[in-house]
Amino acid sequence: MAGEDSIWNRKKDLVYLVFFMTHIPVMLAFDLTSYYPVAVKPGWMTDVRTWYIATFGDRFFYNAPAWFSTFTLLELVYHLPFSFWAIPALIRNDPRIPLALLVFALETSITTITCLAEMLSWDELTPLQRGVQGLGGMYGAYLAVGVFMAVDCYARLDRILSKQKGITPITKKKL
Repeated sequence: MAGEDSIWNRKKDLVYLVFFMTHIPVMLAFDLTSYYPVAVKPGWMTDVRTWYIATFGDRFFYNAPAWFSTFTLLELVYHLPFSFWAIPALIRNDPRIPLALLVFALETSITTITCLAEMLSWDELTPLQRGVQGLGGMYGAYLAVGVFMAVDCYARLDRILSKQKGITPITKKKL
């Protein structure tokens, strides 16, 4: 039987663990492939990107605004290493998780809502591409995970600090 601290008993952390375990392959196989030298980049990565652009019309991967390269760099230098750290940290219930995930969640939410706002301004997208079955669903789901994670981790930190300082927590209910 798994102990109280087991990842199997911490359902939100289990969701975050699955998120990070899927986030790494997506970054490496899709989001960050523009950093790969052409000589070592497998052809299937280009094929997937070509299909993705044709299917979803995501301008970020063929006609990105100038600021988007900064977001991609942030994904390379922050998201990727952080994701590799977060997986074992979640499994072992590292006490730094609430603070680390709060920072990650806020950064992710801000950059994702920026991308979502930009995407919604693209006139050439069809309703299907713009909606929940298209880019709206992909970017929207990513935003939802970030916002949920931020609220959850803020609540965790609020409870920890309130207990240490003997004050009433702002967040009285568990999420």
